[in-house]
Amino acid sequence: MVSKEQRQKWKSSVSSLLNDPFGLQTFREFLEKRKDEAKVQVVLNCIDFYEECEHHKKLKTVEELSNSGKSIYSTYLEELADKEIPAIGESRNESRKVGEKLENQDLPKKDLETLFNGAQENVCQFISDGGTHQAFCRQLNVGNTSVCTLH
Repeated sequence: MVSKEQRQKWKSSVSSLLNDPFGLQTFREFLEKRKDEAKVQVVLNCIDFYEECEHHKKLKTVEELSNSGKSIYSTYLEELADKEIPAIGESRNESRKVGEKLENQDLPKKDLETLFNGAQENVCQFISDGGTHQAFCRQLNVGNTSVCTLH
């Protein structure tokens, strides 16, 4: 059962929702039920991207971070990527800069760890502005058992 505190936290921001494992699972299940709606697959790609970035930040070595960064970049940020995420504002230019940074073999570990922070913020903004987060929150307000009682 989703507690009142969890619902409030999830409603407060997309990043709070995505950083809570149960919130993420609940949101993903909410979206999976709506796969036929426009942009839902794009939002699912955004969630996958966000999750991979969070995993990326936990890697320990420069080599692991570099390999992970290149994989994330080619999957989500490169033009015509398999799971390309939407560009918001200057994010297309930021994506190119990420690609350029990844080509630099001497990038410090800290820079590799934070490489995707801007893109993650853009993804949260896209999910928020696109109405998907609001629709999920409305569903939580209704107390729909298919969303609120997942185990």
